[in-house]
Amino acid sequence: MDLNGKKVLVVGVGKTGLAVAGFLVQKGAHVTLNDQKPAPDSFTPPDPTIQTVWKGHPKKLFLSMDLIVVSPGVPLQIPAIQNALKHGIPVIGELELASSFLSLPVIAITGTNGKTTTTTLTGDMLRHAGIKTFVGGNIGRPLIEVCASPADTQWAVFEVSSFQLATTSHFHPRLAAILNIEPDHLDWHPSFKDYIRSKWTLTDNMGPEDTLVLYASLHPQLSKNLSCKVLTFTETDNELHTAYISGGNLIWKFPDQPLVLPIRSLKVSQTPILLDMLAAGLLAHAAKAPVKSIIATLRAFKGLPHRMEFVGEVNGIRFINDSKATNVDAVHWALKSLHGPIIWLAGGLWKGGDLTTLIPETRAKVKVLIAFGECAEMFTETFQRFIRTVSVSTLDDATTLALRLSVPGDTILLSPACASFDQFKNYKERGKRFISLVDNLIQKTKGEIHALAQ
Repeated sequence: MDLNGKKVLVVGVGKTGLAVAGFLVQKGAHVTLNDQKPAPDSFTPPDPTIQTVWKGHPKKLFLSMDLIVVSPGVPLQIPAIQNALKHGIPVIGELELASSFLSLPVIAITGTNGKTTTTTLTGDMLRHAGIKTFVGGNIGRPLIEVCASPADTQWAVFEVSSFQLATTSHFHPRLAAILNIEPDHLDWHPSFKDYIRSKWTLTDNMGPEDTLVLYASLHPQLSKNLSCKVLTFTETDNELHTAYISGGNLIWKFPDQPLVLPIRSLKVSQTPILLDMLAAGLLAHAAKAPVKSIIATLRAFKGLPHRMEFVGEVNGIRFINDSKATNVDAVHWALKSLHGPIIWLAGGLWKGGDLTTLIPETRAKVKVLIAFGECAEMFTETFQRFIRTVSVSTLDDATTLALRLSVPGDTILLSPACASFDQFKNYKERGKRFISLVDNLIQKTKGEIHALAQ
């Protein structure tokens, strides 16, 4: 992609947008940054030549460009973007831009849930094997940084979202995984079909020398014949698949050295994380990581923050932080992996999905649902006929009430099924707030118990 002298607009002035803008300047482009929000205090662009346009998306600005690069999460339905497309101005995302300058083989991982865990594990397995690896994407480091990675880097492992895949046409991973597809981000995608289509875009340019790791139940959903190799994984005991769970073991049918790993030897054992482990093992082995590196990585893995994270226990009451569960399917797995009784904290900014699919698990295990945030009423209306429901304003209120309603043996689970943007910057901030609240409540409760004992 020749960018020298081209006028390029970067839409979305976040971490990714700023990294993209700096990269484009290095390639000789004339860059403008644009965002609908006002300019932050003391904002400094990554290069003094970069222009900035704030508080809106002027159509004339978009039409004056040779290329438009959208940051992840910027809706393509913005009128200025749609108008630019009608006038033949190319609109791409950071993933497409980075892949145009990338010589490394790529491992790309997508799915509704489990992307971060699988990406982290895959990268750790390769690094343990001594394979120089760049790990980025939604996991933290912008993909464009890989274009400046050291010459001896051997693989790039990307976590890719439906937002990023929706703006690709030439992206070509050598190895890829689709972990699952459930309704999500329906506040951004026009329909669930569009969301599914964006996920399958990952395979558009894969050929006979490439390998796709695929959750087994997705295999019948293939709408086209794939020319790449397909390896499947599943939680059911089924030897027809390449990796599966059986008899308390994780099993990989590697042609050179089949692997049987006892689940009891692992530090985490929730089913969705076990599935991520299966997928990561398949990807890492396909990238030439030896079995010993897969075993060592999985046995050392303690889980990731905000994903079924054990926060603490007081007086027999356990606290679990699952703030990363921003959709219905993630909550389904969370409820399924725990034993009741559960006090479930849910709510936030709704992204779409079908809450009624959670009714069987909630009826079987949930003692109380405490709903908070913008869509609290929607949760209470859905579940009040089946379980006790309470609606409060904030996560602080929900956590305090949960402890008051709990008894020894209960689990208080934050698993929101929603985005956090109504009250928090992101799911991490929400999770950290929950941890802080729990820590304070535990210390207060311990202090009261100690005072009574005196």
